[in-house]
Amino acid sequence: MSMAIGAITRTTPDASAVLSGFSFPAVDLTASDRQEWKEIFFDSVITEYDARRLYWYLEGNYPEVFNCMEDVLNPWLKDEIDHAYGFALIYASYSAIPFDEVSLSVELRKPDFSIVDAIAADPLKLLVTLAYDEIITTHVYHRSIESYDRFNSQQLSAWIRKTKKDEVTHFFAFVKKARELFPHRLQEVPGILEDIFRVDFEKPSYTGTFVLDHNAPDFPISKQEIKDMIIPAIIKKFSE
Repeated sequence: MSMAIGAITRTTPDASAVLSGFSFPAVDLTASDRQEWKEIFFDSVITEYDARRLYWYLEGNYPEVFNCMEDVLNPWLKDEIDHAYGFALIYASYSAIPFDEVSLSVELRKPDFSIVDAIAADPLKLLVTLAYDEIITTHVYHRSIESYDRFNSQQLSAWIRKTKKDEVTHFFAFVKKARELFPHRLQEVPGILEDIFRVDFEKPSYTGTFVLDHNAPDFPISKQEIKDMIIPAIIKKFSE
């Protein structure tokens, strides 16, 4: 891999700083709430971890597309690796499962990128897809802040705000890159988003692709909200 990861700076602290010495606070939760948080934390580990799978897939299968986007993909990947590490620390502490076992269970899953091929072949479609995913995740983390704050843990409160800030930073970076590379194709963005949205909600299950993972009954943002609120906001940002 050609990425010189040490040269990339981050605008927020590393997980190792935010969660240094982290121990999940003692909380009184119902059995159902405890299970729900366990699933939330583990899903967060998975989705953040899978950024590296997508990165490797693009690098290996679409090198020309990858090369023209590498300057935005590298800082994005560094943050996503950091997010996966942080959420794994939180999940391990919450579930009392050793960190290395958490890491192994995430690593052993087998991704299927067939649904991504039609997107990955076109760098504009890929950038729009990544922007779409990052801004939805931003909204998810924003809505999670109040819930995280109820744990009365400065570290958890700082963590969810850090991840939200990173995600919105990535969104703007992908939009900016698309505008720089394809100023003559920006009129295609609404149609691309329509296609992405259709694929996202036709896909019956998540296959480890990082993107297109919003078609789940327990996803915290509804299909209608994404269609009526988030997609118009993305279109507006591309047209500014």
